[in-house]
Amino acid sequence: MLRFVPAVALAFGLASLAQAMPAGDARLLRFPDICGDAITFVQAGDIYIVAASGGTALRLTSHAGQELYPKFSPDCRSIAFSAEYDGTRQVYVIPAGGGEPRQLTWYNDIGAQPVRGGTDYRVLDWTPDGSNILVRANRVAADDRGGRPYLVPVGGGMETPLAVPETGGGMLSPDGRTYVYTPIDREFRSWKRYRGGRAQDVWTYDLIANTSKRLTDNPATDNQPTWVGDTIYFTSDRNYTLNLFALSPEGGEPRQVTHFTDFDVLWPSAGKDAIVFENGGAIWRFDPKTEQAAIVPIRVTGDFPQTLPTWKNVVGQVESFDLGSDGDTALFAARGELFRLRIEDKDLRNLSHTPDAREIGASLSADAKTAVYLSDASGEYEIYLQPMDGGEPKRLTRDG
Repeated sequence: MLRFVPAVALAFGLASLAQAMPAGDARLLRFPDICGDAITFVQAGDIYIVAASGGTALRLTSHAGQELYPKFSPDCRSIAFSAEYDGTRQVYVIPAGGGEPRQLTWYNDIGAQPVRGGTDYRVLDWTPDGSNILVRANRVAADDRGGRPYLVPVGGGMETPLAVPETGGGMLSPDGRTYVYTPIDREFRSWKRYRGGRAQDVWTYDLIANTSKRLTDNPATDNQPTWVGDTIYFTSDRNYTLNLFALSPEGGEPRQVTHFTDFDVLWPSAGKDAIVFENGGAIWRFDPKTEQAAIVPIRVTGDFPQTLPTWKNVVGQVESFDLGSDGDTALFAARGELFRLRIEDKDLRNLSHTPDAREIGASLSADAKTAVYLSDASGEYEIYLQPMDGGEPKRLTRDG
Protein backbone atom coordinates (compact mmCIF):
# COMPACT_ATOMS: atom_id res chain seq x y z
CA MET A 1 0.00 0.00 0.00
CA LEU A 2 2.81 2.39 0.80
CA ARG A 3 4.26 2.13 -2.69
CA PHE A 4 1.43 4.06 -4.37
CA VAL A 5 0.91 6.84 -1.79
CA PRO A 6 3.47 9.18 -3.49
CA ALA A 7 1.68 8.71 -6.79
CA VAL A 8 -1.64 9.54 -5.15
CA ALA A 9 -0.17 12.69 -3.60
CA LEU A 10 1.18 13.83 -6.95
CA ALA A 11 -1.89 13.02 -9.00
CA PHE A 12 -4.41 14.33 -6.47
CA GLY A 13 -2.54 17.61 -6.61
CA LEU A 14 -3.95 18.02 -10.12
CA ALA A 15 -7.60 18.01 -9.09
CA SER A 16 -9.48 20.88 -10.72
CA LEU A 17 -12.42 21.96 -8.61
CA ALA A 18 -13.83 25.31 -9.71
CA GLN A 19 -15.59 26.72 -12.75
CA ALA A 20 -16.42 30.24 -13.85
CA MET A 21 -19.59 31.87 -12.52
CA PRO A 22 -22.58 31.13 -14.75
CA ALA A 23 -24.43 33.93 -16.50
CA GLY A 24 -27.72 35.28 -15.18
CA ASP A 25 -28.91 36.88 -11.97
CA ALA A 26 -26.47 36.57 -9.10
CA ARG A 27 -27.09 34.65 -5.89
CA LEU A 28 -25.39 34.39 -2.49
CA LEU A 29 -26.12 38.10 -1.96
CA ARG A 30 -26.09 39.14 1.68
CA PHE A 31 -26.57 42.02 4.14
CA PRO A 32 -28.56 44.38 1.86
CA ASP A 33 -29.51 47.97 2.65
CA ILE A 34 -31.58 50.46 0.70
CA CYS A 35 -31.61 54.24 0.43
CA GLY A 36 -33.75 56.02 -2.13
CA ASP A 37 -33.06 54.49 -5.53
CA ALA A 38 -30.00 52.46 -4.53
CA ILE A 39 -29.30 49.13 -2.84
CA THR A 40 -25.99 48.04 -1.37
CA PHE A 41 -25.14 44.44 -0.56
CA VAL A 42 -22.32 41.96 -0.05
CA GLN A 43 -21.23 39.13 -2.29
CA ALA A 44 -18.12 37.00 -1.67
CA GLY A 45 -16.89 39.44 0.97
CA ASP A 46 -17.03 42.53 -1.26
CA ILE A 47 -19.51 45.41 -1.17
CA TYR A 48 -21.57 46.38 -4.22
CA ILE A 49 -24.13 49.03 -5.11
CA VAL A 50 -26.97 48.69 -7.62
CA ALA A 51 -30.13 50.52 -8.63
CA ALA A 52 -33.11 49.65 -6.45
CA SER A 53 -34.84 48.34 -9.57
CA GLY A 54 -31.93 45.99 -10.25
CA GLY A 55 -29.32 45.79 -12.99
CA THR A 56 -25.57 45.34 -13.09
CA ALA A 57 -23.95 46.10 -9.74
CA LEU A 58 -20.85 48.24 -9.20
CA ARG A 59 -18.23 46.78 -6.90
CA LEU A 60 -17.05 49.24 -4.25
CA THR A 61 -14.49 47.12 -2.36
CA SER A 62 -12.08 44.39 -3.45
CA HIS A 63 -9.88 43.54 -0.46
CA ALA A 64 -8.98 39.90 0.19
CA GLY A 65 -10.66 40.15 3.60
CA GLN A 66 -14.38 40.26 4.33
CA GLU A 67 -16.15 43.61 3.93
CA LEU A 68 -19.53 43.26 5.62
CA TYR A 69 -22.69 45.00 6.90
CA PRO A 70 -22.96 48.01 4.54
CA LYS A 71 -25.38 50.73 5.64
CA PHE A 72 -26.27 53.92 3.77
CA SER A 73 -26.04 57.33 5.39
CA PRO A 74 -29.39 59.19 5.60
CA ASP A 75 -28.49 61.27 2.51
CA CYS A 76 -27.51 58.11 0.57
CA ARG A 77 -24.08 59.57 -0.22
CA SER A 78 -21.94 57.39 2.05
CA ILE A 79 -21.85 53.75 3.11
CA ALA A 80 -20.57 52.57 6.48
CA PHE A 81 -19.27 49.00 6.76
CA SER A 82 -16.79 46.86 8.65
CA ALA A 83 -13.63 45.45 7.12
CA GLU A 84 -10.33 43.72 7.87
CA TYR A 85 -7.98 46.00 5.95
CA ASP A 86 -5.32 46.06 8.68
CA GLY A 87 -5.82 42.59 10.13
CA THR A 88 -8.48 43.46 12.70
CA ARG A 89 -12.12 44.19 11.91
CA GLN A 90 -12.90 47.91 12.11
CA VAL A 91 -15.59 50.34 10.95
CA TYR A 92 -15.06 52.34 7.75
CA VAL A 93 -17.02 54.76 5.60
CA ILE A 94 -16.80 55.04 1.81
CA PRO A 95 -18.49 57.29 -0.77
CA ALA A 96 -21.51 55.52 -2.27
CA GLY A 97 -20.12 56.20 -5.73
CA GLY A 98 -16.81 54.57 -4.87
CA GLY A 99 -13.54 55.88 -3.51
CA GLU A 100 -11.07 55.49 -0.68
CA PRO A 101 -12.47 54.08 2.59
CA ARG A 102 -11.85 56.04 5.78
CA GLN A 103 -11.29 54.23 9.09
CA LEU A 104 -13.46 55.34 12.02
CA THR A 105 -12.67 52.87 14.84
CA TRP A 106 -9.32 51.83 16.28
CA TYR A 107 -10.20 49.63 19.25
CA ASN A 108 -8.98 46.05 18.68
CA ASP A 109 -11.68 43.62 17.65
CA ILE A 110 -12.37 40.49 19.67
CA GLY A 111 -10.60 38.31 17.12
CA ALA A 112 -11.75 35.24 15.26
CA GLN A 113 -15.06 33.79 16.43
CA PRO A 114 -16.75 30.48 15.64
CA VAL A 115 -19.03 30.78 12.62
CA ARG A 116 -22.06 30.71 14.91
CA GLY A 117 -20.60 33.67 16.83
CA GLY A 118 -20.57 36.07 13.89
CA THR A 119 -18.05 38.91 13.91
CA ASP A 120 -17.15 41.98 15.87
CA TYR A 121 -18.08 45.49 14.69
CA ARG A 122 -21.45 44.93 13.05
CA VAL A 123 -22.79 48.14 11.52
CA LEU A 124 -26.47 48.54 12.43
CA ASP A 125 -27.61 52.05 11.45
CA TRP A 126 -26.84 55.76 11.24
CA THR A 127 -28.28 58.48 13.45
CA PRO A 128 -30.95 60.50 11.58
CA ASP A 129 -28.66 63.55 11.30
CA GLY A 130 -25.86 61.46 9.76
CA SER A 131 -23.31 62.45 12.40
CA ASN A 132 -22.87 59.01 14.00
CA ILE A 133 -22.88 55.37 12.96
CA LEU A 134 -24.52 52.82 15.23
CA VAL A 135 -22.48 49.63 15.57
CA ARG A 136 -22.59 46.50 17.68
CA ALA A 137 -19.18 45.89 19.23
CA ASN A 138 -18.10 42.90 21.32
CA ARG A 139 -17.16 44.63 24.56
CA VAL A 140 -19.16 42.84 27.23
CA ALA A 141 -16.55 42.05 29.85
CA ALA A 142 -17.96 38.69 30.91
CA ASP A 143 -18.77 37.41 27.41
CA ASP A 144 -16.53 37.46 24.33
CA ARG A 145 -19.59 37.12 22.13
CA GLY A 146 -21.69 39.67 23.99
CA GLY A 147 -22.21 42.89 22.06
CA ARG A 148 -23.19 46.40 23.06
CA PRO A 149 -24.40 49.26 20.82
CA TYR A 150 -22.00 52.17 20.30
CA LEU A 151 -22.25 55.45 18.42
CA VAL A 152 -19.19 56.08 16.24
CA PRO A 153 -18.67 59.74 15.20
CA VAL A 154 -18.36 60.08 11.42
CA GLY A 155 -16.12 63.10 11.89
CA GLY A 156 -13.70 61.18 14.09
CA GLY A 157 -13.35 60.69 17.82
CA MET A 158 -14.14 58.13 20.48
CA GLU A 159 -17.24 56.03 20.19
CA THR A 160 -19.78 56.24 23.01
CA PRO A 161 -22.01 53.39 24.26
CA LEU A 162 -25.76 53.55 24.40
CA ALA A 163 -27.32 52.79 27.78
CA VAL A 164 -28.49 49.42 26.41
CA PRO A 165 -26.34 46.80 28.19
CA GLU A 166 -26.37 44.15 25.44
CA THR A 167 -27.76 43.82 21.93
CA GLY A 168 -28.19 41.67 18.88
CA GLY A 169 -29.55 43.36 15.77
CA GLY A 170 -31.25 46.73 16.08
CA MET A 171 -32.14 50.07 14.52
CA LEU A 172 -32.94 53.61 15.62
CA SER A 173 -36.42 55.09 15.25
CA PRO A 174 -36.82 57.77 12.54
CA ASP A 175 -36.46 60.51 15.18
CA GLY A 176 -33.46 58.82 16.80
CA ARG A 177 -35.04 58.80 20.26
CA THR A 178 -35.79 55.06 20.52
CA TYR A 179 -33.73 51.98 19.80
CA VAL A 180 -35.52 48.78 18.70
CA TYR A 181 -33.46 45.65 19.24
CA THR A 182 -33.15 42.11 20.54
CA PRO A 183 -31.16 41.74 23.77
CA ILE A 184 -30.01 38.28 22.62
CA ASP A 185 -27.75 37.95 19.60
CA ARG A 186 -28.33 34.72 17.65
CA GLU A 187 -28.33 35.83 14.01
CA PHE A 188 -25.40 33.64 12.98
CA ARG A 189 -26.64 30.45 14.60
CA SER A 190 -28.41 28.33 12.02
CA TRP A 191 -30.81 26.61 14.43
CA LYS A 192 -34.10 26.10 12.65
CA ARG A 193 -37.43 26.43 14.47
CA TYR A 194 -35.65 26.88 17.78
CA ARG A 195 -37.78 27.03 20.91
CA GLY A 196 -35.72 27.54 24.03
CA GLY A 197 -33.92 29.92 26.34
CA ARG A 198 -32.00 31.62 23.53
CA ALA A 199 -35.12 32.45 21.53
CA GLN A 200 -35.07 36.18 20.79
CA ASP A 201 -37.75 38.77 21.43
CA VAL A 202 -38.08 42.36 20.26
CA TRP A 203 -37.63 45.22 22.72
CA THR A 204 -37.46 49.00 22.52
CA TYR A 205 -35.26 51.29 24.58
CA ASP A 206 -36.21 54.94 25.11
CA LEU A 207 -32.85 56.74 24.89
CA ILE A 208 -34.27 59.88 26.53
CA ALA A 209 -36.14 58.34 29.47
CA ASN A 210 -33.72 55.38 29.81
CA THR A 211 -36.57 52.87 29.94
CA SER A 212 -37.04 49.61 28.07
CA LYS A 213 -40.18 47.86 26.85
CA ARG A 214 -40.68 44.31 25.69
CA LEU A 215 -42.79 44.14 22.52
CA THR A 216 -42.91 40.40 21.78
CA ASP A 217 -43.04 37.37 24.05
CA ASN A 218 -43.20 34.27 21.91
CA PRO A 219 -41.53 30.85 22.25
CA ALA A 220 -40.32 31.22 18.65
CA THR A 221 -37.57 33.48 17.33
CA ASP A 222 -38.40 37.18 16.87
CA ASN A 223 -35.36 39.07 15.60
CA GLN A 224 -33.80 41.57 13.17
CA PRO A 225 -36.14 44.50 13.93
CA THR A 226 -36.30 47.48 11.58
CA TRP A 227 -38.34 50.68 11.64
CA VAL A 228 -40.27 52.36 8.81
CA GLY A 229 -42.41 55.37 9.70
CA ASP A 230 -44.59 54.45 12.66
CA THR A 231 -44.24 50.68 12.21
CA ILE A 232 -41.66 48.20 13.44
CA TYR A 233 -40.91 45.23 11.20
CA PHE A 234 -39.10 42.12 12.36
CA THR A 235 -38.57 38.52 11.32
CA SER A 236 -40.18 35.60 13.14
CA ASP A 237 -40.39 31.83 12.66
CA ARG A 238 -43.52 31.45 14.78
CA ASN A 239 -45.01 29.86 11.64
CA TYR A 240 -41.83 27.79 11.18
CA THR A 241 -40.19 29.83 8.39
CA LEU A 242 -38.69 33.25 9.13
CA ASN A 243 -41.01 35.85 7.63
CA LEU A 244 -41.51 39.56 8.02
CA PHE A 245 -44.03 40.77 10.61
CA ALA A 246 -45.38 44.27 11.33
CA LEU A 247 -45.90 45.64 14.84
CA SER A 248 -46.82 48.93 16.50
CA PRO A 249 -44.07 50.53 18.63
CA GLU A 250 -46.58 50.34 21.46
CA GLY A 251 -46.80 46.56 21.15
CA GLY A 252 -49.85 44.45 20.45
CA GLU A 253 -50.36 41.49 18.14
CA PRO A 254 -47.83 41.26 15.28
CA ARG A 255 -49.15 40.85 11.76
CA GLN A 256 -47.42 38.65 9.17
CA VAL A 257 -46.70 40.54 5.93
CA THR A 258 -44.59 38.06 3.92
CA HIS A 259 -45.41 34.41 3.41
CA PHE A 260 -42.32 32.55 2.26
CA THR A 261 -42.20 28.80 2.84
CA ASP A 262 -39.05 27.62 1.04
CA PHE A 263 -36.42 30.00 2.45
CA ASP A 264 -36.13 32.29 5.47
CA VAL A 265 -36.26 36.08 5.33
CA LEU A 266 -32.77 37.07 6.48
CA TRP A 267 -31.02 40.36 7.29
CA PRO A 268 -33.87 42.81 6.61
CA SER A 269 -32.81 46.44 6.47
CA ALA A 270 -35.03 49.49 6.14
CA GLY A 271 -34.83 52.74 4.24
CA LYS A 272 -37.35 55.53 4.63
CA ASP A 273 -40.02 53.83 2.56
CA ALA A 274 -38.81 50.31 1.73
CA ILE A 275 -37.24 47.21 3.26
CA VAL A 276 -34.75 44.92 1.56
CA PHE A 277 -33.86 41.44 2.72
CA GLU A 278 -32.15 38.23 1.70
CA ASN A 279 -34.20 35.20 0.67
CA GLY A 280 -32.86 32.14 -1.10
CA GLY A 281 -29.59 33.94 -1.81
CA ALA A 282 -31.33 36.76 -3.70
CA ILE A 283 -32.24 40.30 -2.64
CA TRP A 284 -35.93 41.14 -2.30
CA ARG A 285 -37.58 44.55 -1.88
CA PHE A 286 -40.68 44.99 0.30
CA ASP A 287 -43.02 47.96 -0.08
CA PRO A 288 -44.68 48.76 3.29
CA LYS A 289 -47.51 50.65 1.56
CA THR A 290 -48.66 47.79 -0.64
CA GLU A 291 -47.16 45.05 1.52
CA GLN A 292 -45.82 43.40 -1.62
CA ALA A 293 -42.33 41.91 -1.98
CA ALA A 294 -40.49 41.46 -5.27
CA ILE A 295 -37.12 40.00 -6.15
CA VAL A 296 -34.50 42.50 -7.33
CA PRO A 297 -32.75 41.16 -10.47
CA ILE A 298 -29.05 41.78 -9.89
CA ARG A 299 -26.08 40.91 -12.07
CA VAL A 300 -22.58 40.86 -10.65
CA THR A 301 -19.68 41.05 -13.09
CA GLY A 302 -15.93 40.85 -12.60
CA ASP A 303 -12.87 38.69 -13.06
CA PHE A 304 -13.70 36.54 -9.99
CA PRO A 305 -10.24 34.95 -9.64
CA GLN A 306 -11.53 32.77 -6.81
CA THR A 307 -13.84 30.99 -9.26
CA LEU A 308 -11.20 30.11 -11.85
CA PRO A 309 -10.17 26.45 -12.21
CA THR A 310 -7.44 25.80 -9.66
CA TRP A 311 -5.02 22.97 -8.98
CA LYS A 312 -5.41 21.63 -5.44
CA ASN A 313 -3.46 18.99 -3.53
CA VAL A 314 -6.30 17.09 -1.89
CA VAL A 315 -4.38 14.10 -0.54
CA GLY A 316 -5.05 15.39 2.97
CA GLN A 317 -8.79 15.52 2.25
CA VAL A 318 -9.39 11.87 1.39
CA GLU A 319 -12.80 11.09 2.89
CA SER A 320 -12.97 7.39 1.95
CA PHE A 321 -11.11 4.82 -0.15
CA ASP A 322 -11.20 1.19 -1.21
CA LEU A 323 -8.76 -1.28 -2.80
CA GLY A 324 -9.76 -3.69 -5.54
CA SER A 325 -9.34 -7.45 -5.27
CA ASP A 326 -7.06 -7.33 -8.33
CA GLY A 327 -4.46 -5.49 -6.26
CA ASP A 328 -4.04 -2.87 -8.99
CA THR A 329 -7.09 -0.62 -8.54
CA ALA A 330 -7.73 1.97 -5.85
CA LEU A 331 -10.76 4.23 -5.46
CA PHE A 332 -10.69 7.48 -3.50
CA ALA A 333 -13.25 10.14 -2.59
CA ALA A 334 -11.51 13.44 -1.88
CA ARG A 335 -12.85 17.00 -1.77
CA GLY A 336 -16.15 15.80 -3.19
CA GLU A 337 -14.71 14.03 -6.25
CA LEU A 338 -14.12 10.36 -7.14
CA PHE A 339 -10.65 9.29 -8.26
CA ARG A 340 -9.56 5.97 -9.74
CA LEU A 341 -5.88 5.04 -9.45
CA ARG A 342 -4.23 2.20 -11.34
CA ILE A 343 -1.33 1.37 -9.08
CA GLU A 344 0.94 -0.37 -11.57
CA ASP A 345 1.20 2.47 -14.09
CA LYS A 346 0.29 5.27 -11.63
CA ASP A 347 -2.59 6.35 -13.88
CA LEU A 348 -5.16 8.48 -12.04
CA ARG A 349 -8.53 9.60 -13.39
CA ASN A 350 -11.24 11.86 -11.98
CA LEU A 351 -14.39 9.78 -12.49
CA SER A 352 -16.97 12.34 -11.37
CA HIS A 353 -16.00 15.88 -12.48
CA THR A 354 -18.86 17.44 -10.50
CA PRO A 355 -17.83 20.83 -9.05
CA ASP A 356 -21.49 21.46 -8.18
CA ALA A 357 -21.97 18.20 -6.23
CA ARG A 358 -20.18 16.17 -3.57
CA GLU A 359 -19.30 12.49 -3.78
CA ILE A 360 -18.53 10.56 -0.57
CA GLY A 361 -18.51 7.02 0.81
CA ALA A 362 -16.56 5.44 -2.06
CA SER A 363 -16.52 1.64 -2.30
CA LEU A 364 -15.52 -0.88 -5.00
CA SER A 365 -17.47 -3.84 -6.31
CA ALA A 366 -15.95 -7.31 -5.85
CA ASP A 367 -14.57 -7.36 -9.40
CA ALA A 368 -13.19 -3.80 -9.07
CA LYS A 369 -15.10 -2.71 -12.18
CA THR A 370 -17.77 -0.55 -10.53
CA ALA A 371 -17.65 2.23 -7.95
CA VAL A 372 -20.47 2.60 -5.41
CA TYR A 373 -20.81 5.98 -3.70
CA LEU A 374 -23.11 8.68 -2.37
CA SER A 375 -23.68 11.94 -4.26
CA ASP A 376 -25.86 14.99 -3.63
CA ALA A 377 -26.09 15.83 -7.34
CA SER A 378 -29.90 15.61 -7.14
CA GLY A 379 -30.09 17.89 -4.11
CA GLU A 380 -30.20 14.97 -1.68
CA TYR A 381 -27.66 12.23 -1.03
CA GLU A 382 -28.45 9.19 -3.17
CA ILE A 383 -26.60 5.95 -4.04
CA TYR A 384 -24.88 5.80 -7.42
CA LEU A 385 -22.94 3.25 -9.49
CA GLN A 386 -20.06 4.40 -11.67
CA PRO A 387 -18.11 2.26 -14.18
CA MET A 388 -14.43 2.38 -13.26
CA ASP A 389 -13.47 2.79 -16.92
CA GLY A 390 -15.64 5.92 -17.23
CA GLY A 391 -19.12 6.40 -18.58
CA GLU A 392 -22.31 7.79 -17.11
CA PRO A 393 -23.18 7.09 -13.45
CA LYS A 394 -26.38 5.21 -12.61
CA ARG A 395 -28.59 6.48 -9.79
CA LEU A 396 -30.04 3.67 -7.65
CA THR A 397 -32.15 5.49 -5.04
CA ARG A 398 -34.66 8.33 -5.23
CA ASP A 399 -35.89 8.83 -1.69
CA GLY A 400 -33.05 10.96 -0.32
